[in-house]
Amino acid sequence: MKFFNKNKENSAKSPQPSITISSLQRLIPIAQLNQQQLEKLPVRIKNFKAGQVVFNRGEIIESLDYLMAGELYLEGEGEKAFQIEADTFYALYPLATGQYYNVTAIVKKDAQILQLPVQALSVCRKIYQSNQTKKLKIPESLKNNSVLRGFLSSNNLKVPALSNVVFKLRRAIEDDADLPSIVKIINLDPSLSAKLIQVSNSPLYRGVSPTSSCLAAINRIGLNATKNIITSISLSQLYSIKHRGIDKIASYHWQQSVKIGALSYVLARELKVCNPDEAMLAGLTCQIGVIPFLRYVDSVADNEIDLSEVTAALPFVITSISQIVLEKWGFPDEIKNLPLQIKDWFLIEASERIQLADIVLLARYHGLLDGSLKTKLPPITALPSFSHLKNGALTADKSLKILVDAQQQVRQAMQIFPQSR
Repeated sequence: MKFFNKNKENSAKSPQPSITISSLQRLIPIAQLNQQQLEKLPVRIKNFKAGQVVFNRGEIIESLDYLMAGELYLEGEGEKAFQIEADTFYALYPLATGQYYNVTAIVKKDAQILQLPVQALSVCRKIYQSNQTKKLKIPESLKNNSVLRGFLSSNNLKVPALSNVVFKLRRAIEDDADLPSIVKIINLDPSLSAKLIQVSNSPLYRGVSPTSSCLAAINRIGLNATKNIITSISLSQLYSIKHRGIDKIASYHWQQSVKIGALSYVLARELKVCNPDEAMLAGLTCQIGVIPFLRYVDSVADNEIDLSEVTAALPFVITSISQIVLEKWGFPDEIKNLPLQIKDWFLIEASERIQLADIVLLARYHGLLDGSLKTKLPPITALPSFSHLKNGALTADKSLKILVDAQQQVRQAMQIFPQSR
């Protein structure tokens, strides 16, 4: 196993501390490995003095590095340094993942770095993915969840139906139908046609003069964007839930989906790596699995329902059921596989090219940055998706700017995609 050996004269003089299985079981995502796998894992501790460089931005990542003692600065290009201290929540995550370091690590206080083989991350991915292939197998922590068991055991996985216009439109565009035929399909649903015109006049697409017809709106937006926007508009109609309490859960998840969709749009537009409209649709649909579940709960809500059980089941539902719904709808693999890929911060594999999944995962991360879960987020430098961005396209400082810029985008998206009642 090859490891970095920077500052060799100073890095190995201190005695090597023993690494226990219990200390490895605290590290994320290595804790997914079982005890036998952890015992076989090659480990190494390197010691660094204050002022030394642990790794430089742009170098190839050849090990998973964890800060076990001391303090580090992580510096991106032209931005304020981010500080990590040992024995803190941030230190439970690797300092960087992916193919290349996007930051430089400088020792502030004498530090010990635990180095593990990068292949350990691939093993963690395989473990998680193999668990997910056992479709609809209830995890141990939810075995006693009566609401989830009722949902899965009574064949209540009824895939929500999108508007017929959505499927007719997608089929027509795939068949290279002419523009008058496209307009005729959209006009079958006057509410969708009116909303499309509203979108074409929004700040997202606004031109010199306002549009007043479906044809003018399509000409301004483009066919592919029209297809994605019509699908996105239809999604809001699926979140209509009658039962009080459950409707609040549905409303919360729709707002979260809109937020992820809007942030995906902003990130795709700012980073210029994929189509912003496709990114918005991917963000809007990544939690769609909550719909069949909440509709089932809504249908039995006259009986006694424990809302805490409903809430506890949602993470499992979002990952497992969302993928099934998107598959039934015939969405492309790049969107269909997203719920699984963004469930965990480390599931997206290293790639030379940033993927749609990277955009949506980073959007999800930014969506949590200004919420109550902020303190439970890993440092952005630890995310494989962060390392896929070339030339510092996204840094901690830029992340904050994107959050500010996205607030207006989120407000506009909430107006365009209001939840139906």
